[in-house]
Amino acid sequence: MSGKLNSFDSMILSKKNFYKYSFAASLICSFGYLNAQTAKISIHADQFGAKVSPTLHGAFFEEISHGGEGGLYAELIQNRGFEDSQVPLGDTIKDGKLIPPRTPHYSIDNGKGISDWWMPWTVKSDFPAWSAVNSDDVQLSLTDKNPLNSATPHSLQIEIKKDGAITGVQNEGFWGINIQKGETYLLKFYVYTDGNYDGKAQASLVSKNGSNLLNKSFTITRKKGWVLYTAELTSTVTDPKAHFELTFYKQGTIQLDFVSLFPKHTFKNRPNGLRADLAQKIADLKPSFLRWPGGCFVEGVNIQSAPDWKETIGPVESRKSTFSVWDYYTSNGFGYDEYLRYCEDIGAKALYVFNVGISCEMRSGTYVTGDTVQQYIQSALDAISYAIDPVTTKWGAERAKNGHPKPYPLEYVEVGNEQHGELYGKRYNLFYNAIHSKYPQIKIIANMGIGDVDPNTLKYMDHVQYSDEHSYKGAYWSMANYNHFDSYPRDKGWDVYVGEYATNNGVGRGNIIASLSDAVYIMGMEKNGDLVTMSSYAPLLVNVNDEDWPVNLINFDNEKSFARISYYMLKMMNENKPTINIHSDVKLEQPANVLNDAFKGGIGLATWDTHSEYKDIEIIQKGKTVYSSDFINHPDEWKGLRGDWRIKDSAYVQNADGAQTFAYLPNHSLSDYTLTLKARKLDGYNGFIIPFAVKDSNTFDRIHIGAWVNAVTLVESVTNGYDVGNLSSPARLPFKIEKDKWYDIRVEVHGDSVAAYMDNQLLIKYKEPSKYFLLSGVDKAKNEIIVKVVNAYNVPYISKIDLSGITKVAKTGTITTLSADKPDAENSFAYPTKYIPTNHVINNVSKDFEIKVAPYSFNIIRIKMLK
Repeated sequence: MSGKLNSFDSMILSKKNFYKYSFAASLICSFGYLNAQTAKISIHADQFGAKVSPTLHGAFFEEISHGGEGGLYAELIQNRGFEDSQVPLGDTIKDGKLIPPRTPHYSIDNGKGISDWWMPWTVKSDFPAWSAVNSDDVQLSLTDKNPLNSATPHSLQIEIKKDGAITGVQNEGFWGINIQKGETYLLKFYVYTDGNYDGKAQASLVSKNGSNLLNKSFTITRKKGWVLYTAELTSTVTDPKAHFELTFYKQGTIQLDFVSLFPKHTFKNRPNGLRADLAQKIADLKPSFLRWPGGCFVEGVNIQSAPDWKETIGPVESRKSTFSVWDYYTSNGFGYDEYLRYCEDIGAKALYVFNVGISCEMRSGTYVTGDTVQQYIQSALDAISYAIDPVTTKWGAERAKNGHPKPYPLEYVEVGNEQHGELYGKRYNLFYNAIHSKYPQIKIIANMGIGDVDPNTLKYMDHVQYSDEHSYKGAYWSMANYNHFDSYPRDKGWDVYVGEYATNNGVGRGNIIASLSDAVYIMGMEKNGDLVTMSSYAPLLVNVNDEDWPVNLINFDNEKSFARISYYMLKMMNENKPTINIHSDVKLEQPANVLNDAFKGGIGLATWDTHSEYKDIEIIQKGKTVYSSDFINHPDEWKGLRGDWRIKDSAYVQNADGAQTFAYLPNHSLSDYTLTLKARKLDGYNGFIIPFAVKDSNTFDRIHIGAWVNAVTLVESVTNGYDVGNLSSPARLPFKIEKDKWYDIRVEVHGDSVAAYMDNQLLIKYKEPSKYFLLSGVDKAKNEIIVKVVNAYNVPYISKIDLSGITKVAKTGTITTLSADKPDAENSFAYPTKYIPTNHVINNVSKDFEIKVAPYSFNIIRIKMLK
């Protein structure tokens, strides 16, 4: 939607001048806004709620989806140290699988059970990202002879077979090397010879069609051992898909190691720095803190291969690479020092997450015990010392040696990532006591696993300052659970840090519904500012060539980047934090037909990793049967779209394995009805799925009976055919669904609610949540009221605002609106700023005025209070 159309969406209407804007109103109606609803908003400026934390909005960077390596870290050569084919320490490869040591798993059988987890080993070459130029004339091999140093023990041996041949090696970069006209690039590489090789070499950047873009000639010196070669290359052309070549002309054998190509212009022009556009996008969020390095990355696929901060500082040639749990190596070029410096550059406090001697519990879960734990405690203490201690200390001196004598802004540390339970609680106490004793000013964060604050973990902890809960939810979950934090205890002495959150299923790759759901979730945090004092969205970055996670905040390739709508919502939130909340409420006036159509649509049948059959399907409206299945006489009545649907006797049978099978009844759009059927499980892990509110073959809601391996019932939404979001919280099944047993299922769809029964026993009931939300506060520094409004309905709302508890307000205010024209609207590479905030002046503001709130919109209104 264009900026002009957005301005109409956000048209402001005061009571006195309503008819003045009749032309504008008619124009709005011409865009399909004939069904505007009414909302009554009451704001009580003298009734105060919780204070809002100034540190509420931070950011979280993890090495996932090549967010750093091939992304934020500006290095253009992939596998620059020739170590990316090495099996991570402690692991083995068998039948294409990476298998960690079969030692006890931290959370299985109280730390005694063993996981059978494995991951695919995707490495197909001894030197990934590298290949031969004119392969007939050269032989390439990986060697561990004559290592450059202990951090990079392997190098590439290049045997040039004859004089005069133009041959050598090439590197593909990270899905191409982005070369921009007028930019300068810093090249360096090391060559080892036996002292008898003195041929010419040429470094080139070559286009996809084979034409040379940049060249630099070198003479390989007749000197035994490793020699460093450097050059500056300035491009006269632009090519985002170039590759690097290093070619030789003389017969002989050499070794090549640590080949680096770096843009001279980085964020703040830091050497070994960050890609400017990505670093600036993060900086523009103005995060109060930056959490690093994980996330699952900090834990490792096993404990032996977990990252170690001490291997990420100092000269880049001497840093060991780390195998990410997300299936690739990182060079650690963006290491601990670069992270701390970036925090300083953008005015953010540092939040360092360290390993506690436990690998990822979602993976191998291997761990250390006994005295070995002390090594991890000491490593955490040393990391804090490096960041903040004086230069007269060992690690403070090391920081100064690396070019930064003054302390870094480290304020928080987190004890592990997503661990929980008794064993973790007791281990946490060891770390807490050691850190708090030596560095009482450092704020210490405790893990709570994945999900809400965990009472079972807390009861084993002696002291908790911050509890970190992680929240990945489906579309509209936040709207059904707006009061999620209201009931949390306030007498325990700890604050809540929502370290990872996102609406990340049922929303494509991150559409306007995700952004509005995120906004409501943040508003729930903000109104509980006495408890929730920190939060950070996740994941932050994704290289679209390697997506490990479905929904991310900033998308990029090697040339361009764009921010999702949620990015701009977060920016709005951070730029409009009130000092304190004030009481406000909203009442929606909705006609009955709006509620009755909440779940309007067709019906369907589905399964997930289960073979099932369905029969005797009936639809009842107002006491009358309006549809009754007859598969024998009407075999073409139902359409099986995904899966193996067949008619057997009088039943419709699904026999395929896998997720997201689907069949539906065409030409039916229903409201206010009861669906009855019989269902029988033939084989598989789960139970039955009954789609309803079917809009098309890819868009519907559904009752999932026996989800989570026959354990719960859920109400879910499906978009794009395969994107599933939880609408309800899970309800535990009162009994396991048995094979070869017929069950009577009844689904009642009435107005804005749906209920599911099995054998007359209620399994779940779900009511469509409100999709209009309001939160108000006061910015004491500017003496302004800040009103945040989310309208996730598909119609606009004439919102009548009544202000009380104040004497007078300025006649003009402002509104910032982030809106879209359809629920699946997203920014993209083609239209990177299609959906961004627009700012408008509100005229004729009074203690009683009206505003038109656009559909699918997040709005922030600022009103100046006068004395």
